[in-house]
Amino acid sequence: MRNKPGPMQQERIFTVTSLAKQEKRSWRTSIFINGAFWRAFDTETIVELGLFEGQKLLKNELSQLDHALEKRHAVQRAVLLLSYRPRSTSELSDRLSKIGFSPDIVDEAIGELQHMGYLDDETFAQSWIRSRMDFGLYGSRRIRQELRLKGISDDVISDKLEENTSAEDEYERAKKLAESKLSSYKDLDRNTSFRRLSQFLLRRGYSPSTVYDVCKSVL
Repeated sequence: MRNKPGPMQQERIFTVTSLAKQEKRSWRTSIFINGAFWRAFDTETIVELGLFEGQKLLKNELSQLDHALEKRHAVQRAVLLLSYRPRSTSELSDRLSKIGFSPDIVDEAIGELQHMGYLDDETFAQSWIRSRMDFGLYGSRRIRQELRLKGISDDVISDKLEENTSAEDEYERAKKLAESKLSSYKDLDRNTSFRRLSQFLLRRGYSPSTVYDVCKSVL
């Protein structure tokens, strides 16, 4: 004789038993679920999410809460990283992944930062190009390579380089850089000076034709 099926198991309920402000870090609140510590987060976020003591949560609701807090944590870490220096989307994604955030959390955090205007590869490329050209006197080839390493697309790099420089600009920057190095070669013969200055300018990212013309001019 078959056993009759028993009553369906009731879904487990999770209760927010305590929201305790931390003594040493008063801006953080510890969340206790069913009497046990669950996780801690900044008090402002907990208030924004509407958590309260005695709140009842189903398993999927607790998972959604955990996901929301983890995403907020990733966004906060990203904003902190951006406060130190500008970063490309690829750089920031890699950094958040190395910190330990899951791929879906990283993607959602990046999307939110882009929506808020914190993250824009075109703006980043523009800023990087102007900085490297104005203060480092670097050539377009070197700058292009640097931006590629930072995950900026070739289309964006090409567009921003075209907006910010020309063959004449490249020549003037290379010449200015070459003239600043001439004192280093004052005791060398012309051929040796030409070779060393050429190598220096090539490393700085200038094209062979620009390098030749500049070295021929200043030497």
